[in-house]
Amino acid sequence: MLAVSLTCTLLFSQMGWGSDEAAAASTGKVVYDVTTDKAMYDPGSTVEVRIDLKNRLGRDLTGGTVEIKAKHLESQIGETIRKPLDLKHSADVIMVGNWQAPNQDFKGYLLEVDVKDASGNVVDSDTVGVDVSSSWVKFPRYGYVWDFGQNTNTAERIDKLKNYHINALQYYDWKYRHHKPVAPDLRQWDDWSGRPIYGDTVRSYIASAKAVGMANMAYNMIYAATSGYDKDGVKQEWALYYADDNPRGQGHFSFKMADSTPTGITHLYFFNPLNPGWQNYIFAETNKIFEHFDFDGWHGDTVGEWGKMKTSDNRTLYVKDTYTEFLNKAKQAIGGKYLVFNPVGAQGIENASKANVDAIYAEIWPWDRDSEGELYDTYYSLKKEIEQSRKESGGKSLIVPAYMSYDYGEQNPGSPFNTAAVLLTDAAVYAAGGSRMELGDNGNMLSNEYFPAQNLYMTEDLKYRIGKLYDFIVAYENLLRDGQTETANRIEFPQYASSATGEPNKIWAYGKKDNRYEIIQMINLLGVSKNDWRANDGRKETPQKISNFEVKYYYTNDVNSVWLASPDSDDGRSKRLQFTKGSDGKGKYVLISVPSLEYWNMIYMSSDRSGGEEEQPGGIGKLMNGGFESGEAGWTYAGTAAHGVDSNDAFEGSKYWIWGPDAYTAKVSQTVSGLEPGTYSVSAKVKQNTGTPMISRMELSGLGGETVFVNIPHSGQYENISGTVQVVNGELNIAFYQEAPGNTNLQIDNVELIAGTGSSEENPPGSFPALVNGGFESGDISGWKATGTNVGVDGSDVNDGSFKCYFWSGQNYQQKIEQELTGLENGKYTVSAMVKQNTGTPLLSRMELSGYGGSPVYTNISHGNDYSMIKGTVQVTNGKLNIAFYQAAPGETNLQIDKVELVKD
Repeated sequence: MLAVSLTCTLLFSQMGWGSDEAAAASTGKVVYDVTTDKAMYDPGSTVEVRIDLKNRLGRDLTGGTVEIKAKHLESQIGETIRKPLDLKHSADVIMVGNWQAPNQDFKGYLLEVDVKDASGNVVDSDTVGVDVSSSWVKFPRYGYVWDFGQNTNTAERIDKLKNYHINALQYYDWKYRHHKPVAPDLRQWDDWSGRPIYGDTVRSYIASAKAVGMANMAYNMIYAATSGYDKDGVKQEWALYYADDNPRGQGHFSFKMADSTPTGITHLYFFNPLNPGWQNYIFAETNKIFEHFDFDGWHGDTVGEWGKMKTSDNRTLYVKDTYTEFLNKAKQAIGGKYLVFNPVGAQGIENASKANVDAIYAEIWPWDRDSEGELYDTYYSLKKEIEQSRKESGGKSLIVPAYMSYDYGEQNPGSPFNTAAVLLTDAAVYAAGGSRMELGDNGNMLSNEYFPAQNLYMTEDLKYRIGKLYDFIVAYENLLRDGQTETANRIEFPQYASSATGEPNKIWAYGKKDNRYEIIQMINLLGVSKNDWRANDGRKETPQKISNFEVKYYYTNDVNSVWLASPDSDDGRSKRLQFTKGSDGKGKYVLISVPSLEYWNMIYMSSDRSGGEEEQPGGIGKLMNGGFESGEAGWTYAGTAAHGVDSNDAFEGSKYWIWGPDAYTAKVSQTVSGLEPGTYSVSAKVKQNTGTPMISRMELSGLGGETVFVNIPHSGQYENISGTVQVVNGELNIAFYQEAPGNTNLQIDNVELIAGTGSSEENPPGSFPALVNGGFESGDISGWKATGTNVGVDGSDVNDGSFKCYFWSGQNYQQKIEQELTGLENGKYTVSAMVKQNTGTPLLSRMELSGYGGSPVYTNISHGNDYSMIKGTVQVTNGKLNIAFYQAAPGETNLQIDKVELVKD
């Protein structure tokens, strides 16, 4: 039903580009921006998708297409929509499409938009998140407004927040007085500080926000009054006083807001939230708000916990202990309106969390402490409170106002936010299952608890990244804060230091789970010297971006598919990751290959073999579109090169091509599931005739089985390549990978998968599978799997042939290369190699033979100035043998390996 509704209701219209359109960060040469008409949608409603296009390709785009896919996590919902596009060079156009949202409530989606030319090449793309929820409180994305001056363009300001998917607004200091929020004259009034407030502006904000799916929350304190309160019916007998032994003050409990104001109001005076008289008074005044304005709820505030207080009849209390009773009565008094409450500093948050509030919220300050006495000053402290509040509130997502670079902003007004500081704090909060309170009207970001103090601004880069981040938290809300709980599953990074508690200069990684997925949250603190979230001095190092590394995850349930999603890459799209399974003394694990980590990655995995609706389009046990006659359908691309499908110089019909003017890595792959265990052969027609790649190969891998590499030769004509692989657990991934300098191509055609071939012909009696690339004459480590990045192949000081493999680093390192052979006849085998280790003194250097059915055999590598032969002999009893070379060493230490050979005795 979903596929039909999506196909039938995505309708396009075109209109001219207007000069008054709001600017947005460009994402490429054609797609200017992709937005939706609302911040949140009811189930089954129509989502209007607006695609702003500007042709900056330097040529006309004729016969092109715009394609849209709707994704829920890794799975495509419905069919791909294709609409024609003709766009002259330098022309602008807006395409508007209507997508019928599914009827399921509280679901997040990512709409993927690709623009293709007439040959089917992707020339630009973008994504946008869509939240289908009947209420904002399950997945709050809270923003604020504060400028209620005359003639304020409320629609424009609301539109900016809508594009960040803000679904509820706090109306900060909109009111007349704290104890009397509704002014005598509803047309215009001054707030406590003397700022003019216009009733029509407040109403216009509310109407504009409701039109785009936002809730509107009237801000006011729960227990405060300004001077003159006695004339408005507030009785002194309701007041709170400092207890005699409270060192923070004397007399009526009060808070100084300013030295002077035009209204003469400088202080707030506080009253006992448990006093029935005060309760009846403030509830009645609050309900007057809803009589005169179309607000959706009350945002109750405090100034935090100030120690022991006493009432007018000398009973003592702490304000935080009044929260549960007061909030429950407040919710009852305001009826069907929303109630949100701020226990400042998270002091007493446990009492607010168990009250009848609709959303939990806590302004965090680094000097306050949690229930265990720990400061709220680190990234990890934010995570801990979010997790604890989720448990105490029955699963609610904590909204965290945490004001970035506070002192820096007050001392340097008009300066930019530090991008790394903002993104790391946001990642810490959202990965843990919380939500931020940071974005306000006119697209501003908070740095101060007094919202009109707009001390710092977002750079264009930060605005763009925040936009991608909010698309991401919408699209993956069902993995971030939809019932997930923490796990203690072990997570290791063989190449990098890591921590489960957010230590500086490490990858911060921890586990989550729900009833379908196991999840790794991975935040990059490599190169970040301090783990303070506030960055109070305005400084924070940009994390060291890393690429092509591995994570080792010890799983609870069986893992058969692994996916990566990040706000920092691929516009938030889910990408399927390669992995292998194993076990050791710590348990069963998956070793996952991760392409990159900038700020925040989320890896999610399940026992499902299909890995999403899109991933097996050819049907169970079938390769889809091996001749690329249906474009890229069925294949997934990852990399930095240009790529696409066309008929130019194809072997037959259409071909897949990869090319880049600069250095690149590129991989195109397809996973075939539902295969019967057995031997399979994969063949392809390939042509690589411009440039010289460092690595160019076909890669065949599956669940629990071997990985087979087949090198692609350089040739002026199409060559046939083939590889044979043993499928163990029903799944086979077929990939073509190239790592190359600029101006280097690869062409692929006629990929075929054949079952039940290769075993007798490839390995006749008396023979055994050949060791791949034992002399490293391919010029790379093709055929070998590397753990670590301190490995290479060159032609200097070789023992035999043209190349050797080497280990080396200027710093401490651990490096391993290995190759697993399968299909061996049982019997005795000898492995030999020529090795040289002559600079530095390693801690451990050896050849390792394992996996053959017996205990590992280690052959140490000696320090010496010349190549020497090492050997190891094993008795294979299970048809397998893993050959590895391993070295753990301080800096400036080498190892050279050449002429690795396998002989059956």
